[in-house]
Amino acid sequence: MYVTPETGDGWITEVLDRSETSALVEARFEISPDFRRLVADQEAELVFAARSRLARIGIDICALDAPRVEGDLCRLRLQVVSAIPSFGIGAHLCQIVVPGLRVGRLVFCPESNRLRSTEIHQLIKDNEIQVPAGFSIDSNGYLMIRPQRQRFRFLKPLTLEQVTTIATHADGKDLLNRLQVREAVEHIELQPRDGLVTACSMFLHRHYVVLRNLDEALGFHLQATVLDPVSTRGTRIYLEFINRSEHLIINPSVAASVHQALAVTPPRHYWHGGACTHANPRDHDTAQAYRELVKIFDRLETTRPHEHYSHRMMAVTAHPERLRRGGAPDAIWTQPQIPRDPRGGTDLASGLVAEGLLLDTSAECGISVLDRVPDGARATLLLGYFPNLIEHTEICTAALRRRIGRIVFRRASFEHGSFLSARDHSRLADYEALGIAVFWCNEARGHVVRHVFRGLRGYFTTADQVERFHSSLVFAIYGSVKPMSKPTLQKAERLLANLIGLFGRDISILTGGGPGAMRQITDAAQRLGILVGSSFIETLDQEPNRSADYYQTFQARSRQSRQRWFEIASFHLFLAGGVGTLEEIGLTLTDMKLGVIEAGPVVFFDDSRDTFYWDGLRTQFAQMQRAGRLPDWLLEHLLMTSDPDAVPRFYKQSLRIG
Repeated sequence: MYVTPETGDGWITEVLDRSETSALVEARFEISPDFRRLVADQEAELVFAARSRLARIGIDICALDAPRVEGDLCRLRLQVVSAIPSFGIGAHLCQIVVPGLRVGRLVFCPESNRLRSTEIHQLIKDNEIQVPAGFSIDSNGYLMIRPQRQRFRFLKPLTLEQVTTIATHADGKDLLNRLQVREAVEHIELQPRDGLVTACSMFLHRHYVVLRNLDEALGFHLQATVLDPVSTRGTRIYLEFINRSEHLIINPSVAASVHQALAVTPPRHYWHGGACTHANPRDHDTAQAYRELVKIFDRLETTRPHEHYSHRMMAVTAHPERLRRGGAPDAIWTQPQIPRDPRGGTDLASGLVAEGLLLDTSAECGISVLDRVPDGARATLLLGYFPNLIEHTEICTAALRRRIGRIVFRRASFEHGSFLSARDHSRLADYEALGIAVFWCNEARGHVVRHVFRGLRGYFTTADQVERFHSSLVFAIYGSVKPMSKPTLQKAERLLANLIGLFGRDISILTGGGPGAMRQITDAAQRLGILVGSSFIETLDQEPNRSADYYQTFQARSRQSRQRWFEIASFHLFLAGGVGTLEEIGLTLTDMKLGVIEAGPVVFFDDSRDTFYWDGLRTQFAQMQRAGRLPDWLLEHLLMTSDPDAVPRFYKQSLRIG
């Protein structure tokens, strides 16, 4: 896992002075002990990086003095300015620049981890990073970044409500992405005493980039100056320039230093909440953890459910150190025992347990058990089934009082087997927001997987693949349940090898997880060591593959909702397919047109011996363009080919990377 050495976002604690278009503020940043040890006595090499969403609406935030570190806090005086007059944000500045506003972070940028010019050039040659086309590297090790010939503008002035949402709400950046539209230009004209927002293409994997204002004659970049690894991937890496001179600037550019990101070992996450003491944690996660968990479930569930929606709740807590030594829990809370009807099955619940618990106690089901768990217990909730509506509301209430820390469920659905509903996915988002870790004891795969969010979409994966899932560059590949011919499969595998050659091995493919071409491309990717994901849909004609490294499931009625989970992909590639693939094409291109997903290269690939499979679609696209029903810029992102070697060339051209 590679990260930027940085603090979390700091916030305004006091407004010291203000005018119509600027404010002087004091900000505070929390400093972790690890960050403090990393920085040591090198506070001079801390760089303030403003929040990008604020820069994109024309707000510049500059540090006025050196950071003052005081134990686990750091204080900094900042000047907040409405720097792009044409955006009209100055009128709203006094309403949003208030105590509590998050303004940016402190980043440690020491010379010791900065790359020299030869090192940067070698990274680019080896495709370890992908930088904008037309780049240059000077003798001092500065990478000169030139934006694409485009600018982003607002169709109409932003209202106070919109500015407040962008600056303060968790989904404010989504609103900004909808309101700020792209406009292609012949040349970027930076007007005197004004500014603009443009963008470049860049892909960072194990490095972070710090933008430096070395020459104001080419424009002054606002203080959103640090581009992080993994999150900096795509065609819309925003750059915000202002012209502080009285003369026009054409095609501004900015210098950047490249730094090696920190390689860290992320904490492991287990369903029981305790540390793993086994010599090989991976073996424990994938095999032994599953067997131990199934034994616990089996003890809780005295009979298998047949006609009854059964298996709900029980709770325990224990001191973590005692549990690690194999001791007994401190206390157990259960629903009071009631006599069972001999004519029916049991309503025995799943339970709230912790590591080391010996489950020899039977209990009846009932959500009232959550009321008896003490605040702060952060117990682990075992559920025979994924929570229903009533249980969900009670679990959320318990989570707010920190009674629940983890959820482990055994079965996704009583009626739909291993497939989750759209409501279930909403509940998973609620659990993420409340800080509840969710695990699935998946009997079909024989492993325990954790639900992990990447952006707005979550997938299940094993503990050893969490960080790889987070950091991989994802390619969505669509196709048919019918298999590819052997020559086509060989070309598809060569295409995957070309993707590795262009972007390195830290890539992943995401498919629908069905048989036929999807299974073939999955097998080919795994032979090449590529991470594989699947987005399974409940259908009669598709048997889900059992080898995906990360996956999500959807009931049949969630077909179009399922497409939202392909948003984690940076690129989309369509193999020959039928009606289902045609629907996915329409949804993908519509999302690009509406700005729901980033506009990027889309490849239609086929190796038919007679007629190119996508010829009819190519004709249709041309007709739609002539009729003014398809944007010209969207066609620029489409490639139809049977040559796997044409794809990397097209990617470099479409992404405008060097």
